[in-house]
Amino acid sequence: MIQQTVEDLGDYLRPEWVSVFDIPDFSSRMGRIRGEIRPALLKLSGRLAEMLNASGGPRAWYPHVASHMRRRVNPPPETWLALGPNRRGYKAYAHAGVFIGGRGLSVRFVLKDEAVEERQSLGRWIAGESRAFAKWRKNAGDVRDFAQVHDDPLASPPSPEWDPVSFGKRLETLKSASLDIGYLVGFSEPLTEIVRKIRVFDPLYEEAGKGS
Repeated sequence: MIQQTVEDLGDYLRPEWVSVFDIPDFSSRMGRIRGEIRPALLKLSGRLAEMLNASGGPRAWYPHVASHMRRRVNPPPETWLALGPNRRGYKAYAHAGVFIGGRGLSVRFVLKDEAVEERQSLGRWIAGESRAFAKWRKNAGDVRDFAQVHDDPLASPPSPEWDPVSFGKRLETLKSASLDIGYLVGFSEPLTEIVRKIRVFDPLYEEAGKGS
């Protein structure tokens, strides 16, 4: 009998790449990111998009990878792939991300402040359906709040402590509000489990998407 192998993150991303984010020199760090990590993220993003689109759900998924083209001085503390509902870009939509940086790997639901309509739509749902959101939050397990550690790329992100009503209203009305939550993961995590973790956020994608 032929034994089927299970793909995991380590088939695409190398654990030693975490040390790339210790390199202080801009050119040296960016050279490693663009020469080694970004090509691997391109392959991984395509594979995850294929798996997600085959698994059903409320939307289509298109792969993207960060290019960091606007950076000139400070090297990025992490880099990522993004999976969003639009072929041309992802920042204007709620999107999934697989991140690699100094703290390791993470799988996240990201909603930037510039995604105005989706941010407002999700905020209205969280505030108006606080019990449904609280139930989702409980079932989601060990979700972490990465927004709390954006200024410290080595810190361990805490568990979110939200009052759904006040948090939802903040997300709806505050122009600078955003959401960056998800899971810490390891390099041996199977891709099937990464897909499952992304799909945990399906209710949030669905409600955000109503504002598109």
